[in-house]
Amino acid sequence: MTSLRAFLETLPDRDVFRIRRPLPLDYVPTALVLELEKREKHPVLYIEQPEGFDMPVVANLFADRRRIARMIGAESPAQFNEAWLHAEENPIPPVVVERGPVQEVVRTGEEVNVGWLPISRHFQQDAGRYIGSGILVCKDPDTGVRNLSYQRLQMKARDRFGASLHSRGHIWEHLQRAEVQGRNLEVAVVLGAHPAVHLAAAAKVAMEVDEYDIAGGLLGQPVELVRCRTIDVEVPANAEIVLEGEILAHTHEDEGPFGEYTGYATHRSTRNVFVVKAVTHRQAPIFLDVIPGYSNEHLLLGRVAKEAHVFQRLKEVIPNVRALNYPRSGTHFHAYLSLEKTAEGQARQALMLLFGLDAYVKLAVAVDTDIDVFNESEVLWAMATRFQADQDMFVVPKVFCNRLDPSAREGVAAKLGIDATAPLDWDVERTSLPPEAIERARSLLDEG
Repeated sequence: MTSLRAFLETLPDRDVFRIRRPLPLDYVPTALVLELEKREKHPVLYIEQPEGFDMPVVANLFADRRRIARMIGAESPAQFNEAWLHAEENPIPPVVVERGPVQEVVRTGEEVNVGWLPISRHFQQDAGRYIGSGILVCKDPDTGVRNLSYQRLQMKARDRFGASLHSRGHIWEHLQRAEVQGRNLEVAVVLGAHPAVHLAAAAKVAMEVDEYDIAGGLLGQPVELVRCRTIDVEVPANAEIVLEGEILAHTHEDEGPFGEYTGYATHRSTRNVFVVKAVTHRQAPIFLDVIPGYSNEHLLLGRVAKEAHVFQRLKEVIPNVRALNYPRSGTHFHAYLSLEKTAEGQARQALMLLFGLDAYVKLAVAVDTDIDVFNESEVLWAMATRFQADQDMFVVPKVFCNRLDPSAREGVAAKLGIDATAPLDWDVERTSLPPEAIERARSLLDEG
């Protein structure tokens, strides 16, 4: 079965950190995850008894690249990009079924009360309790094509959330057109689907692409959907919880601050309002949380699909591009790429193309293929030994960027490209060791 709980059952015990005694939801899960990261550990956090609530909470699911690869059937992180490209090129449309576990319980009208959900307050600066894990599903007001995305939701009342559509993405455009038509935008919030659906929801694809199709391609089978009870939207039949409602047209309220992926709490918001009309869920649901802020989970969920998409677009134009990494240290604003350079100027071409493909990136470094772009020390070493500032960098001023960058000015920022590749006629050689010597050293260390 393609569900969150079915995937959790496949995880080995060593990948799950279970907390069986009661645990406060405010701040403590966030603190636990961030402390685990300092120890370079990324297990799934399974809170069996969140204080004051009757359902378990799962967090940190997307904090490990190896686990993310398993979500889509890839054997290793190195194979993720290939699996993602295959799904994009071979999408599988969803199928609508009559019923599903997500509608075993239906609450409408006065029964709606989102305070029943174990929603956390993650940081001291947060304006309240926030949902950051919800997949917002809506339809293009003109074409009816579905869109899946993530937007932060601040709980304000039993049936009301503040929302920020800060990415200015498809859902924001859909709302603008719905307002012109004089109507609200119908939206469902999915809490806890199969992880492949969550990854697809983070994809940066064309407006005419239904992310459920991408999720089907990742799973190798159609995502089963059920029709919502109060709005014209379809949601995964095997999900845990769904909030059905509307983003109100021409209605704005203060929302935030919230601890964003930049590591800063920000007031920047589109100040929208989401009103809940119905809550549907399984008999005994699991609540999926995503630890926000500068957490490994938040950053990886937001960027692995983007990395794969941008990497494939780069290779279409520059086939000798070999790898791409958005390092954690740069949130979503830095990128490292490697290429097998065959002509001078190729690195700069690749960097300019990368800037055009991703508005978030404001610093990008190009290196040779002997540099592991997933090892930041190697990238910095390449900059130290193969880069001269007066010749090997360029700046593109006043470019559209993500507004959550605290250093941006009115949605505009500069982009810095650094060519840390060696000249083709270089007269020095990197030191190396025979493979048999490395293997002998490893075996000695393993024996000890």
